[in-house]
Amino acid sequence: MGVVVSNFHLAKLTAEEKVKLTSGKDFWTSEHLADKGIPSFRMSDGPHGLRYQALAADHLGINDSVPSTSFPTASASAAAWDPDLIQAMGKAIGLEAQSLGVDMVLGPGVNMKRNPLCGRNFEYFSEDPFLAGKLGAAWINGIQSQGIAACLKHFAANNQENDRLSSDSLVDPTALHEIYLEAFRIAVTESHPEAVMCSYNKINGTYASDNLYLMTQVLRQQFGFGGAVITDWGALNDKVAALNAGTDLEMPGDDHLFDGEALQAYQQGTLKLASLDRAVTKIAEIARKQRPKFQGSREQLLQTNGQLAQKIAESAIVLLKNEAAMLPLQATDTVAVIGELAKATRFQGAGSSHINASEIVSVLDGLKQKKVSFDYAAGYRLDDQDDSQATAEALALARNHDKVVFVAGLPDNYESEGFDRQNMALPKVQNDLLQAVTAVNPNVIVLLVAGAPVELPWVDQVKAVVNLSLGGERIGAAAANVLTGAVNPSGKLAESYPLKYQDVPSADVYDKNPRPYVESTYVGYRYYDKAKVPVAFPFGFGLSYTSFALKNIQLSSDHVTDDQPLTISLQVTNTGKVDGAEVVQVYVQEQQQRPLRPEKSLKAFKKVFVKAGQTVNVALELKAQAFKEWREQTQTWVLPEAQKAIAVGTSVTNIDAVLPVSFTGETFNNFATIPNWYTTLSGKPSVQDFEQLTDQKVPAPHEFVPGEFTRLNTPREMKKHSLLLRLVAWITVKIRTKDYIDKQGPEAKFQQAIVLDTPLIRLAQQASGALKLSMVDRLVAAANHQYVKMIFR
Repeated sequence: MGVVVSNFHLAKLTAEEKVKLTSGKDFWTSEHLADKGIPSFRMSDGPHGLRYQALAADHLGINDSVPSTSFPTASASAAAWDPDLIQAMGKAIGLEAQSLGVDMVLGPGVNMKRNPLCGRNFEYFSEDPFLAGKLGAAWINGIQSQGIAACLKHFAANNQENDRLSSDSLVDPTALHEIYLEAFRIAVTESHPEAVMCSYNKINGTYASDNLYLMTQVLRQQFGFGGAVITDWGALNDKVAALNAGTDLEMPGDDHLFDGEALQAYQQGTLKLASLDRAVTKIAEIARKQRPKFQGSREQLLQTNGQLAQKIAESAIVLLKNEAAMLPLQATDTVAVIGELAKATRFQGAGSSHINASEIVSVLDGLKQKKVSFDYAAGYRLDDQDDSQATAEALALARNHDKVVFVAGLPDNYESEGFDRQNMALPKVQNDLLQAVTAVNPNVIVLLVAGAPVELPWVDQVKAVVNLSLGGERIGAAAANVLTGAVNPSGKLAESYPLKYQDVPSADVYDKNPRPYVESTYVGYRYYDKAKVPVAFPFGFGLSYTSFALKNIQLSSDHVTDDQPLTISLQVTNTGKVDGAEVVQVYVQEQQQRPLRPEKSLKAFKKVFVKAGQTVNVALELKAQAFKEWREQTQTWVLPEAQKAIAVGTSVTNIDAVLPVSFTGETFNNFATIPNWYTTLSGKPSVQDFEQLTDQKVPAPHEFVPGEFTRLNTPREMKKHSLLLRLVAWITVKIRTKDYIDKQGPEAKFQQAIVLDTPLIRLAQQASGALKLSMVDRLVAAANHQYVKMIFR
């Protein structure tokens, strides 16, 4: 008798039918076997809104999608530090998915922000795994409360866009578990997503889709994951190895490109029956699940969700600087607004998460809605070209007004899925104009629009800085409410803002392939805090129009045990004259220098609203897990023999109390040799430090030559050796960008990167049958100068 799942019998499926189910039917749906009681299920991109494509489908954010709510991106919403709001967002997206018949939304993304140049950082919550994990779990709980499946992504160590389909993330085990897997562990154990998406890249030499250790031992056995593992679109490397490793569903279907190989492997015994049955069972469980039917008006839902998007944006806006009480604006102020981004305000990033917003409110629109009197000049152009007339108009305006609101930020083509930023700078035309404006008017308020940190060379010359990030479709309305004081800002940075890019610990090795994570656990504030490297603005930082005091901070016990959580109790007093919210942050702090141990690690937080002059009692809980460390030899978390304390404050650098704790711990060491850098953080880490730490040699970058090319090489690598590849790449780019007016825009750049930097076999996997394996092999033969093989293949 076969295994039974919801009255569907595995034993009644043929081997051909089982293999068929493990590949998608088309770009967005799984396969179905109607006569066997297995329907298909529909997937759609997220994670900060629903990108539902009713007609032409793609995973790049290129083709049109149905209008939906564009919520703040993860980089923005994380700054709210409010899981309840993130859960409400997930619930709202779930209802929109219901209204369009979508069964699964691809999100959230909880990858770590290892480096500020990652083009997809706007899609990720934080540089801190605890914060990212908690917010990811909240989003999943929200969407799945509406009966819609979440697909947590991108598992794992996926922290860079350049060469993302062929890169190898080399990570030591401590950093892998404590930094890069931890957000996934928290999200899986606290929200139980129906699916997890594996990433494109290799991890320590093995592609994610084929990685038995990650997909089975870690995800299923250690985390207790019970859902389906789905590949990122085109991320399947070896179908047989992937199924045996724990991957279940290949997306998209790609005309079942590899099913023949998998069936042959099954018949030969190399594809295990247990692996194939597991995959089919997991896919069938999702497909057969009864999803709720949408009740109500989609038009009304979009209006309600737009209001929620604005509320999240208001809670997430971070006031970074406010000298001389420059904000909020007063009714008597004469205000000049400068910046093209004030009129064409960016509110999201480019790529697969690009939403066809149901409503767009720019900064200018928001100010008009609040009836703020102002005069406007563009000042600069978003194409980065100098415009002397626009500059002159802006300076003239600045001279004749009390205050200047200058909207600065990254244009669309600076940050996107598919490629990384080249540097951490704002466009030169903006920096030059902003410094010129401060020379004629000292009362400058900067609104910052970007999905990731940027360098701020003018920060000492301006009076106020407000970080809007990419705040969703109603960011203009949210910004106006903060500027006028209708909303008291309460956002806190979910990532550090370095003074300059070279201060980033991975700056010297980023954008290399293979990618050694030489800094190990010292990512973001974990590095700046312990290395005493100054930053522009620290992790967890954010100002308010009022002030707060944390008092009477106490522990329920100073001894940590596995079965008794600690409770931190305190009082938060609003000592100002305006109602507002503060975020209480709890870090576990090291009391001695130890290798691979950051000085502080976030382990609890709570956002607290307090009326002016009042006091609120707050309690936060810490379980023993907050003090544990990864032990590689036993593949477990254990309490170490170490001295630790609990640090309570309102940012990683603003600590109000440090309370020592005790516990009985074990002595262990994950490494035979630990170079001094990983204890002292003196200077920058090197590849040699990493090699000594991990006892592995980092391969040197290799330039392929004819005779070495395979299906896994990219057109960019091959075309220098093949006229045919150059011609095919040129024609393909022309075809895929022919409808774009702006050939340097994010969509065109994204398409060029996809064509040139995607391995040929991955292009075939994403071509819906248009690029056959025989054609791929002929192109490879051409690059290898094997012309007979190319012709007679």
